[in-house]
Amino acid sequence: MVFAQPLFLIALTALAIPVIIHLFNFRKYKKIYFTNVKFIAEIKQETKKRSQLKHLLILLARLLAVACLVFVFAQPYLPSSIRQKKLKGSQAVSIYIDNSFSMEALASGGRLLDEARSKAIEIADACRPSDLFQLLTADFEGRHQRLVSRDEFRTLVEEVKISPAVRSLSEVMKREEDMFSGVRNMNPVAYIISDFQRTTSGVTNVKPDTAISWFFVPVVAAKQNNLFIDTAWFDNPVLQPLQPAKLRVKIRNSSDERLEKIPLQLAINNTQKSVASFAVDPHSETTVVLPFTNNAAGVQSGTLSVPDYPVTWDDKLYLSYPIASAVPILSINGDKPSRFLDALFASDSSFIFRNSGDKQLDFSSFGRYPLIIMNGVKEISTGLRQEFLRYVMNGGNILIFPPDKADLRAYNELLSGFGAPVITSTDTTRLNVSELNTESMIFRDVFERDASGKIILPENADLPRVLKHYTLNRASKSATEDLMKLQNGQAFLTVTKSGKGQVYLSAVSLDDKASNFPKNSVFVPVLYKIAILSVPAIHLYYSLSADNGIVIENDSLKNKEVYKIRKLDSDFESIPETKSNGSVTLIYPRGQIREAGLYEIMEGSRNVEGVAFNYDRRESDLSCYTGDELNALLKRSEVKYFAVLKGKQASLSKQIRDINQGTPLWKYFVLGALACLLAEIMLIRLWKD
Repeated sequence: MVFAQPLFLIALTALAIPVIIHLFNFRKYKKIYFTNVKFIAEIKQETKKRSQLKHLLILLARLLAVACLVFVFAQPYLPSSIRQKKLKGSQAVSIYIDNSFSMEALASGGRLLDEARSKAIEIADACRPSDLFQLLTADFEGRHQRLVSRDEFRTLVEEVKISPAVRSLSEVMKREEDMFSGVRNMNPVAYIISDFQRTTSGVTNVKPDTAISWFFVPVVAAKQNNLFIDTAWFDNPVLQPLQPAKLRVKIRNSSDERLEKIPLQLAINNTQKSVASFAVDPHSETTVVLPFTNNAAGVQSGTLSVPDYPVTWDDKLYLSYPIASAVPILSINGDKPSRFLDALFASDSSFIFRNSGDKQLDFSSFGRYPLIIMNGVKEISTGLRQEFLRYVMNGGNILIFPPDKADLRAYNELLSGFGAPVITSTDTTRLNVSELNTESMIFRDVFERDASGKIILPENADLPRVLKHYTLNRASKSATEDLMKLQNGQAFLTVTKSGKGQVYLSAVSLDDKASNFPKNSVFVPVLYKIAILSVPAIHLYYSLSADNGIVIENDSLKNKEVYKIRKLDSDFESIPETKSNGSVTLIYPRGQIREAGLYEIMEGSRNVEGVAFNYDRRESDLSCYTGDELNALLKRSEVKYFAVLKGKQASLSKQIRDINQGTPLWKYFVLGALACLLAEIMLIRLWKD
């Protein structure tokens, strides 16, 4: 118990007054003259002990009555655990309203967002008239970064709408702390009104300012059911015109019911391409395969859709991907071009194959080729080495066939920069390739699989024969994978991940005097897959809440103009932030795009690339923490002063007043004083001498 006016406790000295009265109560006796002893019988007899007990009880009642009256004026109260002392002065109150998509779920009185807005106004009404307020939403709008009066706060609350933004609890608390850092001479108080989703809250990661009192106000949906499209991806990393494609779609069911015969539709360029039905168990996921054929090259705009109610914002997934008519390949040759490479790539319409001498190179054009082949280049200049390192770091791929008499020092400097194996010596032992890494992407679709799904090569498989080769030595911690091995265990073909790209290194040249690899049946699928896999992975869509840059390849032959993002079938346009990074440009929308859909990136009047944006699927799982779970998690976190205000307890305004002002006890002491006075009267009147 704490006293708001402790100076009134000095009045407890008044307790001495009834004590003095009882100790120095000098009674005057009246003489009664009588002539007959019969008058003695009329006097009530009372023992001395009984008289003393009565006076002591009266004294105790008077003492308690005076003490209770003193306590009433001292204003006693029980402080809340979140308040160490009673608030004095005004408060700076920051109230966060979660307006993310999950707040569209239905509660007993309507949408969760409507309930959250009502609670925000109720909180403001429970505060003092002199308090100032800040509204905060998941949008983190600049106009909300100030303190306003109660009336203006009400107006701002009425303007809050559903938003695609997703914020974790730590982000929200950090934002409120930043606002309080500029406030002086006011008590900082923060309220967070949310459904506290398990997927986005991040309760265990919060590290708040210990000087702030935190209040968490959960709002609970009547049902947490939702069916939504989670992700989608293609089996093949590269898509080509008139070739079969398989789109895999992951669908999640966060409801308590099994759903059956649910249709899934795929439309490409406004034309329905595939339809499938599926069933999914409660709180589980399923993957649906949609086979179809892309008819032509160019940008393909797709839409996946499933029916669901009432949460509908995640029932569509937008896709945008390119169909390349041909893969550009550059072959840098030493003495002369390779007839084997020409035969493989030059006559295939799926590739744009170009030969170039190692002395006539345009370094600025490297970025236009996803694959560069080094064929028989004996010497590597310092400039070429630097360009290769930059090229691979930015996502390019290099396939190296070293010549018979290569400058090993220059080669090893280049290979060391990639983290690839270095060349140590020449081995003239006649060997056969005996092992293929059938689990790598290079061989994954080359050979047939048995019933168990494993690839088992026949014992007499026709694999390349080697007459002389380079010995490759790699570091113990190298990110290198052996694709093909010789009989003695040495590497024949390796791949090393370096930066955003990959480096393929062959232990032999393309000269048929070194091996029969160019004439072997394995040569065609190996180089074909290396070329196909060199094309950058298809980025089907971007999340509106992500801040990843969209990569656009620079074209040195064109004048640079301002990039714009335009929504298809709409007048919406925005100018994003751009950053040049060597051969590519990174485009950052920075929150300008707030609506999911299909867009295109324009450079002037030229259509550069198609792009799709989708809402963040973290909001789709509607499972939330209960008030008790949230309270337990916060106790284990670094939040020092906090309270979880549950709707099933007293009204929200009463809970806030009890926390701010404590639980007042003066009413109980008034009743105690009255009870003591009543007891005194009863003792005097009913306890007769």
